[in-house]
Amino acid sequence: MKDKMKPVMDMAEINKKTTEKLIALQSAYVSEFVNASLNQMKTLSESRDPKAALELQVKYLKEIEAKLTDVAEKEMAALVEAKEELTGLVEKSVAEIGDLKDVPFMAELQKFMKPMDMAAKSTK
Repeated sequence: MKDKMKPVMDMAEINKKTTEKLIALQSAYVSEFVNASLNQMKTLSESRDPKAALELQVKYLKEIEAKLTDVAEKEMAALVEAKEELTGLVEKSVAEIGDLKDVPFMAELQKFMKPMDMAAKSTK
């Protein structure tokens, strides 16, 4: 029974690891965003020149956008990695079971996996 449940446990571990990575990325981003916002408010309150304040605000927004883009890319990479690990696990399990093309569930699963593979390739 333990051997039969191993793929399920492996899937749960992959999901757990991915979730932890995504939460860590989001937590770090939120922390940086709050600190950067507080620093920006302080900097703007000390600025007496409207043109300089506007330039500081533009610079701040570009930095926030760059950080957000970086986090989004890291999140997508984590999700693609998890998808690849899960796909490999499913394929390995299916190979161990044998040829199941005649089983309706497997035919449906293969239809589902092909669009996911194409989507993953287009993000790389």
